[in-house]
Amino acid sequence: MGKAILNFIYKGDLIYDGLWAALKLLEENFEVNYNGKGKANFTLGWGAFNSEVDEYVRDQQGPKGLCIGGNTFPPKNEDDYDVLFYETEWYRPVIQHHKNIVHAFGVNTDIFKKEKRDKFFDWLGVGAFATWKRWDQVTFREGVRAVIGHYQLDNEEESSKIVKMLLKHGVGVFPQVGSEELAKFYQSARNVFIPANIIGGGERAVLEARACGCGVVVEKDNPKLAELLLCPIYDHRYYYKQLKKGIKSCLKE
Repeated sequence: MGKAILNFIYKGDLIYDGLWAALKLLEENFEVNYNGKGKANFTLGWGAFNSEVDEYVRDQQGPKGLCIGGNTFPPKNEDDYDVLFYETEWYRPVIQHHKNIVHAFGVNTDIFKKEKRDKFFDWLGVGAFATWKRWDQVTFREGVRAVIGHYQLDNEEESSKIVKMLLKHGVGVFPQVGSEELAKFYQSARNVFIPANIIGGGERAVLEARACGCGVVVEKDNPKLAELLLCPIYDHRYYYKQLKKGIKSCLKE
């Protein structure tokens, strides 16, 4: 008898991060189709409620689950899902009434790990050039500073304004890079600063930076990221185990 079929639905990048690595481990247990549209034993999506991914997955037949990303949107029709995967305890109360919730999060520690490198940056920021990342706060830090991240092509005016502001204050700016190159940036930094507000993401960056041995600082008004300074450094193996646990709880043996 062959493996059960898992259709994984997502939008955006999925290259060598913790979720990608966890899905590769899931291929030991399932036949994984990435954005597959055919019949499946289980459909798993990664995205926010009310997103395109959410709308698609909820419309599928059979057991289904959602890895909740972009979690500032309120739940919508969450009971359509057989299991919900959440990333932080900060978010858990929002969905705690659901019949089946599982913590599932982690970073790819095969890539993001401690390596001995010369420390070039005193402060490194990682994330999109977007208002909710609050990169103006980097300008108040002392030493060699830089921000590396995604330039919003669908919101160039905002990103351009932020980049110009950073350069004006002597903060280096680097475009988004792949995971292996990003790990080298982390390993070359004494501290990583993620000043995002509560809706500004940054969860993965905090754990990746910690895994690389950096000191990590977040803003006091962001309990979601503050939680990730103190929790275990969840890796992709933990992510895999939790995803497998949640999926199998929905399938008949």
